[in-house]
Amino acid sequence: MKKITRKRKKGNLFRRYFGVSALIVLVGFIFLGFTMLLFNAAQWWQDKTESLSRNAHNISANYAELQQSELSSEEKDELLLSALESTYKATLSEYFISDIKGAVIYCADENDSGSTLCGSHSNMKISSANIEKAVNGGYTEYTTSDEFGMGKFVVAVPVLAGNETIGVVFAVEDAVQGFLPYVSGIAQTLFYAICFSLVIIFVLIFFITRGITKPLEEMQEVTEHYSKGEFQHKANESYKKRDFADFAKALNKMGSELAVTEESRKSFVANVSHELKTPMTSIVGFVDGILDGTIPHEEEKKYLSIVSNEAKRLSRMVVSMLNLSKIEAGEVKLSPTEYDVSAQIFETLLSFEKRIDEKRINIEGFEEMVGGVKLRGDKDLIQQVIYNLLDNAVKFTPDDGTIRVFAERTNKLTRVTIRNTGAGVKAEEISRIFERFYKVDKSRSFDTKGVGLGLYIVKTIVNMHDGDITASSKSGEYTEFVFEIPFEYNEN
Repeated sequence: MKKITRKRKKGNLFRRYFGVSALIVLVGFIFLGFTMLLFNAAQWWQDKTESLSRNAHNISANYAELQQSELSSEEKDELLLSALESTYKATLSEYFISDIKGAVIYCADENDSGSTLCGSHSNMKISSANIEKAVNGGYTEYTTSDEFGMGKFVVAVPVLAGNETIGVVFAVEDAVQGFLPYVSGIAQTLFYAICFSLVIIFVLIFFITRGITKPLEEMQEVTEHYSKGEFQHKANESYKKRDFADFAKALNKMGSELAVTEESRKSFVANVSHELKTPMTSIVGFVDGILDGTIPHEEEKKYLSIVSNEAKRLSRMVVSMLNLSKIEAGEVKLSPTEYDVSAQIFETLLSFEKRIDEKRINIEGFEEMVGGVKLRGDKDLIQQVIYNLLDNAVKFTPDDGTIRVFAERTNKLTRVTIRNTGAGVKAEEISRIFERFYKVDKSRSFDTKGVGLGLYIVKTIVNMHDGDITASSKSGEYTEFVFEIPFEYNEN
């Protein structure tokens, strides 16, 4: 079944970021507006109750003072009603006074001529429970009873004449009629303020989000090209924001490294295909020649020797690839011991004795390692490092050339140097010499049997020991490898 892929629309990232940012701001403003509305409502309730309480106490004090004065009853009533009326006009709240039995005796509304009560209060009777609460220090409450009316604020203050309670002042405010216009005005103001702020903030979010997501979308597009193996695409490194510029540089570096790896992989496949095909062709050809009699009996040993060499070559190639696979999979664990690396170098050189003698190569450096040089590491893996380096040295040293080996121990590490005379390595190739599958100057290389894995394995093993390896060369004179293994390192 053919897999159907949907092409990512450009700008999706911007829309998501803008939408999320705008939603967060919108929710934040709604929460802020609601909180401010609640705060203002609570403040209104508090201010209103304090105002009612303050006015009720003033009326209570005024009434008590008048009752203790020597004025006539008519004058007292006139002054008290005037105080009630002025307070009513200033606050538009309902004020009236009852005796301690609950009968209303004064009110602030318009009264009939010669009366201290209006028609609505003349028959009003305060319950004994409310009178008792008022006499015992007064009270403030929101009531829904029919006594004062539904949805009213009631403040009750006792009137004291000396130590005697002679009445109760009641201040009543219609909570709904007073509160709703106030809240409506606050809500309207907040609504316009929030809308104006949101317009400005959304514009700012648009440009800020665009500035953030545009580079990300461009780099995302580059990564999509990389996922298709199109490594020639590069991200723009000229962004004003340093973080994006650094990210773009890192992305381009990754693309370059992936391009190198891809090229190395293709080269490896081509090399392995060729290297496997060549010895297999030789082996099959010579074996068939022996079996069908094409090769004379007296020359069979000669051609069987060639078959043996080609088979060993295949074996070395397979072993190298298996070792590489195990190392990269993390299956190889270090088993460090302390041993004499100079003796290990000498023993490894003995395995190349025949080739050294054939090319009349001079070996130098052992006279400087008298007494041995200690190294702490995985002996088998370090053996592979030394073997691969010496194999290269013997392979690329010309007849009558020289190989110099040297090892020394410092306070913190052991350093091993292997140098051989010869054509050397070009400066532009030294930096790539440890890359996987890389072969130096393929058109002129003496290495007709390798596949470019040896030095990569060497570097990997040295890095496993938290060590370092470097290569240097002078054209027409020498090539030198130096690796260092510290005494202390992570053994995992």
